[in-house]
Amino acid sequence: MNPLNFVTRPVGHLADAVLMPFKALWVVGLTGFINWATYGGTWWFKWVAFGMAIAVLVAWARAAKTLLLLAVVGFVGWKIYQRYGAQARQQFDDWVARTQPQTAQVLQALRAPAAPAGPTGS
Repeated sequence: MNPLNFVTRPVGHLADAVLMPFKALWVVGLTGFINWATYGGTWWFKWVAFGMAIAVLVAWARAAKTLLLLAVVGFVGWKIYQRYGAQARQQFDDWVARTQPQTAQVLQALRAPAAPAGPTGS
């Protein structure tokens, strides 16, 4: 099982929604040509076309579900930001300023001479 499936599945659904009609057109066209070339009195490729139409509709439904979920998550995030955004962002920025060293402090620590090594005990 792919641990990143939660992230990659929606991308796959959107890609399928775009690519599935072209795959369906290719499969139906190929089977239609084969049916025409080997015609025995029955046009059986219409069942392939029917099945591929169902596959395209399912791919579009999955993509619509993914887009709806992304829209809901985006809307909820926007509402949360409207409610808590400026204050929460300021609190986070203050916390970062308190806990992480400033650039000057990092450069000073890097430029400081190394402490001499202690005796090796030889």
